[in-house]
Amino acid sequence: MTGAKTYGPAAPLSTPGEGEGSAHRLHDPVGSNPVRGPWRLPARLRRPLLFLPPVLVLLLAVLAADWAEVQSGLRSDAAARERLTLYRETILRELEKHRYLPYIVARDPRAVGVLSDPAAAPSANRFLKDLAATTGADALYVMDADGLTVAASNFDTAGSFVGNNYSFRPYFQEAKEGGEGRFFAVGATTGEPGFFFARATPAGAPVQGVVVVKVDMERLENNWREAGETVMVTDVHGVVFLGTRDDWRYSSIAPLDDMVVAAIRSDRQYGNARLASLQQGALDQTRLVIGGTAWRQSRLRVGMLDWTIHYLTPMSEVRAPRGLVWAGAVTLILLYAIWLLVLRSRRLGRVTAGLRQDAATLRDLNRRLVDEIEERRRVERELRDTQADLARAGRLAAVGEMSAAVAHELNQPLAALGMFVSGARLYQQRGEAAAVTENLDEIDALRHRMATLTQELKRFARPGESRIETVDLRDCLKTSAKLVRPRIEESGVALQLHLPSQPMTANTAPLRVEQVLVNLLRNAIDACQGVAAPVVEARARIEEGRAVIEILDNGEGIPEPLRERIFEPFFTTKPATTGLGLGLAISARIVEDLGGALKTRTRLTSDGACFILSLPLAAERDGPVKGAAGPGGEEARAPSYLLDEAGAQ
Repeated sequence: MTGAKTYGPAAPLSTPGEGEGSAHRLHDPVGSNPVRGPWRLPARLRRPLLFLPPVLVLLLAVLAADWAEVQSGLRSDAAARERLTLYRETILRELEKHRYLPYIVARDPRAVGVLSDPAAAPSANRFLKDLAATTGADALYVMDADGLTVAASNFDTAGSFVGNNYSFRPYFQEAKEGGEGRFFAVGATTGEPGFFFARATPAGAPVQGVVVVKVDMERLENNWREAGETVMVTDVHGVVFLGTRDDWRYSSIAPLDDMVVAAIRSDRQYGNARLASLQQGALDQTRLVIGGTAWRQSRLRVGMLDWTIHYLTPMSEVRAPRGLVWAGAVTLILLYAIWLLVLRSRRLGRVTAGLRQDAATLRDLNRRLVDEIEERRRVERELRDTQADLARAGRLAAVGEMSAAVAHELNQPLAALGMFVSGARLYQQRGEAAAVTENLDEIDALRHRMATLTQELKRFARPGESRIETVDLRDCLKTSAKLVRPRIEESGVALQLHLPSQPMTANTAPLRVEQVLVNLLRNAIDACQGVAAPVVEARARIEEGRAVIEILDNGEGIPEPLRERIFEPFFTTKPATTGLGLGLAISARIVEDLGGALKTRTRLTSDGACFILSLPLAAERDGPVKGAAGPGGEEARAPSYLLDEAGAQ
């Protein structure tokens, strides 16, 4: 019917007073269907409530930003502690490489003979120069009891120490009083900084002079700068003398009082440096402000020295998470504002509301996608930077480990070399030419051995290049015993060799086997110190087609909790001044490369430790092997100089 009006569910009824402009008709926040009821808040109350979520977000952002900064500081401190430990080890490792030099030179007549015979100065100068070049020391010099330098490795340079008096240096006084002199200072003659080790000579007698080695720390600083971090080292007064910032050098972190400044001036430790203060706060505070830049400070003491390493992190990096939190808060507020706008837009109609909602959703997803892409790029950049830092740290650790290994492995031949040199001098004085010639042959053999041993250390990472020979392992054991002879005579330990009558022929690298045996014998001799009747035994036998050599001592043995760690690099039970913890680690690596095994066990019948070295024997050969023992009893006794004190020598 045309013009007829129908009523039903699709056409809501309207009553008088309910028109579009009626005050009784209210819309919900989404603007969809009209809502009626007295429970709706008036508009003047609803509008202020819209600002409540942003206010809550801002309050939470304040709390979250503070919490994020605290957590960032804790993470920064944890990372700083790890880096400080690494830097401390590099310092100690660099100094330990040269710490033994004054002790050895103070007992070498080629260097200290000038104290009693001034005419020996030219030969002493040349000896010190050669030794400094070999060891990498910056300078080596000898002073008499009054502090006057009588011989130096830089005798032929413009900044020669010869003729200069350094009695005002603390290391001279400490060494003269019988201790070990240790001091960092700017050179009074050269103006170049360095660390000084000093020892008096002779030991246990009235002091005739002092031997000093100067260590250059510049290479260490250059390695630190490559890491791209801010690190500095201060002395007991808080004066910076090492670090990655040259403009902070010889300045104090905290102001110094006049007495401290006067003491530093009297020792001429830092030359004519102004000793200005970098900032006015306390030395141990966590936050420093230097040159207008705020830093977060972490500190660590350096073991044997009164030094402190400082690791500084820019506060801008520590506070970076605050910016992320505020960015997130602003993003939430913006999203909330967008949400309100979307809700308001829905009041314009059902048709446009859906489209606008889709557009807002797409924009939100696009922003999130862009943020995620940027975050991934940032994480990738940080990962690349971290990998580069780890690679640099690995290279530094490899250099330090190889340097320490060289010093450790050459110690025994050097000691034997000194013994043969002293013997040659004695035989020369007695006019025994044959004995002198024999000692010179031994010296030449040791020189050849050290050169070969150095080459072996270079091949440590490429063990396959070692030369394999057919040798009798009994000869290797005898040669190793000869190399530790100086240590045996010095300590009074009785060394007993028990060798089988039949040859122990193996296809192996003889120098590397001797290197392992010297390390094991040396450790056994050291373990017997303090025992009433020290005895070290070396037992060799053939067992199931393998050559087995046992090194036994009657010392205190290896504690059970440390047994699993005994072959770890740089792990040692000796004092820090007597061992680096590399011998057993290198020995285990060598034996493994040669197809053998090295293990330890507790002695069942007495106290002490037992190290067992086993290597595969070569295939049976026709005829005796050169150097094999002749027929006889079950075991061959050691040479006379290896017997205990009740023996021949």
